[in-house]
This record gives sequence, structure tokens and C-alpha cells, in this order.
Amino acid sequence: MSLRLYEEMVGRSRHFLNVSRYDVAAGRYGIALFHLEQAVQLALKAYLLKVFGDFPRVDSIKDLIDLTENECLRRVSEEMWYVINILEDAYIGGRYFIRRYGERGYSEAVKYVEEVFRCTGI
Repeated sequence: MSLRLYEEMVGRSRHFLNVSRYDVAAGRYGIALFHLEQAVQLALKAYLLKVFGDFPRVDSIKDLIDLTENECLRRVSEEMWYVINILEDAYIGGRYFIRRYGERGYSEAVKYVEEVFRCTGI
């Protein structure tokens, strides 16, 4: 495993979380959710790198969670499945479509991201 790459991925993951908060302060919930999706995706890939020495070039949060073999992540993701759907929709919608999201969806997504960080040790 490349410790430098792991640390860079973790740093970027945290940065995306912080940027999402800035986006929300400006009323941009769609792009904030896009940034949260990126935070989760990078956190999961960093975890895979740390545990298995590599990570796949896939973008699906669901697929990445399955690959982690992490019970904490699986439990949280089963409890908050609807957030994963929102984040994956925002990943595509934030780039290609006009989608409307609100504060409630964002606040639930932040809770999920924080749980992912906890489960992965970030």
C-alpha cells in the first residue's frame, strides 16, 4: 500500500466534506450532495487501499461497500440505504441534469458520511 496515496485520498475525502458545507451555506444543495458522494467514494477507496492494498476503478458506493467486507459499513448502509440512493443520484444529476435537493436530504447525507468516516477510521 502506498501510505502517501492513502493519506492524499483521506485528505481529499475530508476536503469534499468541508466543501459541501460551503456549498450549503450558499444554498447549493445539489452540488453539496455531489461533493458528499465524492467524499464517501474516496473514503471507501482509501479504506480498500489500506486494507487490501488496492482499490477498483468503480464509482458505485454500493459496490465499494460490498468490497470492503466491513460489517460496520454494511450495517450503516443498510440502515441508511435511502441516503446512498440520494448520493448516487446526485453524483449523476450534479453533473448532467438539473436536480433539486433540500436541507433535509443534505443533513441525512452528512450523518451518513460521518458514519462512513467512523467505520473506516477516517
